[in-house]
Amino acid sequence: MAKTIKMKDNPNAPDSKEGQQALANELPPRKMSEIIADKRAALKKNEDLLRALQQNEYDIPFGTAKLYKQIMKFLEKEADWSHTTATGLIMLYSNLKEQQPKTREKDWDGIIKLRGTSITIFWTMITQMKGKGFFSARDFVEMMASFGADISKVVQKVHEDNQELRENHAVMAKLDQEVNHPDVILDVAIDKYQEMEEELHKLMDEVDPVVENV
Repeated sequence: MAKTIKMKDNPNAPDSKEGQQALANELPPRKMSEIIADKRAALKKNEDLLRALQQNEYDIPFGTAKLYKQIMKFLEKEADWSHTTATGLIMLYSNLKEQQPKTREKDWDGIIKLRGTSITIFWTMITQMKGKGFFSARDFVEMMASFGADISKVVQKVHEDNQELRENHAVMAKLDQEVNHPDVILDVAIDKYQEMEEELHKLMDEVDPVVENV
């Protein structure tokens, strides 16, 4: 969730006097209906990109059933979570659990497929693992030696794949700024624009909250 900035602390905010003047100098006025049309298109693109992120899968080389069980035990009993990662942890665990039968096959290649929405939370969880004593430390070091570098590469790949999503967020941010242009032509009520904002929040509630940080 973006940090709220008080107007008195941010003279360049769109609703401030200085911010409105800056908008007037930089952006030619457009009709509200045109801005709404662009926002609707951006929202549709955002939805498509988020759905793709939920469906894209990436190969994680677990290697052995022992390592798979170690990770599952950690997620079940020891993984720390907060209000921003609880849903992500549930989705990650479900994603891993559904592939458990594969780990029991004799010809299993050691690969577990994780959806894009699970990759970042998985990396966050394992890099925050804690324990006590020699044996716990040894198991962790062995685990990271087995697939830590590979997971790091996958996280980077997810980050690259999400570049288009970040660029679309930038487009929507500019539209949010433009809608506050002091000379915008109000051919339709601004309420229509605000309704789309509610649609975006509803959509984000339906996906892993970690998506916002990818």
